[in-house]
This record gives sequence, structure tokens and C-alpha cells, in this order.
Amino acid sequence: MSLNKVVAAVVVLVLLVGAVFFFTYNGLVSAQEGVDAQWYQVENQYQRRADLIPNLVDTVKGYAAHEEKVFTEVTKYRSQWSAAATQEEKMAAAEGMDSAISKLLVVVESYPQLKASENFLALQAQLEGTENRIAVERMRYNEKVRDYNTQLKKIPSSFVAGMSGLEPKAYFEAEKGAQDVPKVNFNQPGTTTSPSVSPSATPQSTIANASVDLYGDKTDVEVGENIVLKLSAVNLITKPEMTLQVILKPPSGMSVTSSDFVVAGAGQYTTTYKLENGSARNIEIMLKTTQTGDFIVEGRVIYYFGTDLSTQEDHSLKLPVKVRSKKPIS
Repeated sequence: MSLNKVVAAVVVLVLLVGAVFFFTYNGLVSAQEGVDAQWYQVENQYQRRADLIPNLVDTVKGYAAHEEKVFTEVTKYRSQWSAAATQEEKMAAAEGMDSAISKLLVVVESYPQLKASENFLALQAQLEGTENRIAVERMRYNEKVRDYNTQLKKIPSSFVAGMSGLEPKAYFEAEKGAQDVPKVNFNQPGTTTSPSVSPSATPQSTIANASVDLYGDKTDVEVGENIVLKLSAVNLITKPEMTLQVILKPPSGMSVTSSDFVVAGAGQYTTTYKLENGSARNIEIMLKTTQTGDFIVEGRVIYYFGTDLSTQEDHSLKLPVKVRSKKPIS
């Protein structure tokens, strides 16, 4: 073999190795960026909850001022969250807040007047929605971490990662015994959340077994625009498959246009979803408007686990919506 052929073969080999390194490294960096981007979403939801804590503590203090130990613990972990400089410190503070808020909500159970106060009900509604979003974003973060860490272990990614200093990411795992989303719902199954609590977002149920949130995302529109509802559901990894049925009864002049729903008679629309353990669904529900006025959208969320109907939960919804006349084009 001539020297020229040897040199050409070496050049081709170097280019091939360089190309493999280039594309593998770029793939790893993209996966790493995906993990970081999802972590920011987790942070946003925890920050949203941290922002609610001062008002929540002040409201509970007005009825249970002697529960100082619980208030101190909640405030301590909120301060740790704000002061955390690293992702690991943020995770530790967030887990501390999970536990402290759960204890605070246990205290609330002993004060019926507190649970009935408008201020607390409004905070409860906001906290329910936030807990649901935290559960969803944490699950998505762990999925991104799993994909990235798996990619790191594969060849040639493992060699490229070693040469580039890329390391596995940590999962955001709940502490032992804290696998459940904090229980925030004080309404009994089958009751109706007052429309005055939150006209734009009415979370329905957050129980220790799972998290289900049906609320209004866009409820003040011009005629011809769509009313938008959001359904967020999380089935925890420790639970069997969850069957989730949604029933909506829009007022006269509206119809559910989302393809998942079918007409069930008596002006009702219904659909059913199945959620495997450890899975989540975020669904947008559209209601078409044809006339103006103030209306109430009625609905129910029914769900159970596996084939055991004794686990069934049934929650109702009455959501005020407003349909305005179109603004004249100037």
C-alpha cells in the first residue's frame, strides 16, 4: 500500500471519529439542556408555592396562633428555598417545604371556621393548582434525567462524556414515606367548589392517591371565541392504573368541540382517560360560544384505581364564564 493511501485512510478515520464525537457530543449537550430547561419549570412551580406561603401562614395564624412550631418550620424551609444557591440545596429545601406544608394542613383540619373563611378558600384553590403542577413538572424532570443518564451510559456517548466532563444528573426523588402529593383538598367528594373562590381557576381534587385538577384557563371571551378548560391529572407510581371520566354540561349556546368528547345526552359531553402508574396527562378542553352573557359550566370528575370501585372519587364543578359581544373594528 502506498504512503498516499495510508495517509488518506488515516485522514478518513480521523474525520469519521471526529464526526462521531461531534454528533454524539451535540446530542448529549441537547439532552443536558433539556434537563436544565425542565428543572427551571420545576423551580417556577416551587417558587409559585413559596410565594403563597406568607399569606397562608398569616391566614392560619389568625385562627391558630399557638401552633408556633408548625409556622416556624414552614417559614424556615421557605427561607432555605430562597437562599439556596445550588440545585441540590433547592431540592432539599423543596422536600422540607413538602413536609412542613403537609403538617400545616393537618393543623387546619382542627379549625372549621378557618376552613370556611373566604381568604383561606382562595389560598386553598391556588395551592391545589400549584401542587398539581409541581407533581407534573417533577415527573417530567425525572423523565428528562432518565433519558439523559441512559444516553450517558451508551457507547460511544460514555466515551465522549468522559472526555468532555459530562456527568449524570440527580433525580428529584421524594423522601421515603412522602411519595404522595400533599393533600390540600378539604371538600368532601361530590361537593361543589364555590364560584367565588376562583372564577378563573377552580381546582377540583388533590388526594393522597393522585392529583386531578380541572379548572378554567380562559373564561372571559368574545362571542365566537373558545372557552378553554384545562385538565391536569397525575397517577402516582405506587398506584394501579387510574380510570378518569370527565362529564361536562355546557350552558345553552355552547358545545364541547374537543375531539376526545362525545355527546352523552341531556346536553352532556363525556370522555374517559386511562393513566398508568407514574403517568400524567395535561388536556385542553375547548367550548365553542355562539351567544353572549354570563353562564355557568357544570362538570364532574370521577376516577378510581384498577378495578376497585370502592376507591372511586366523585367531584363536581361549577365554573362561571363570561361571553362578551365582539368589539367593533375601528
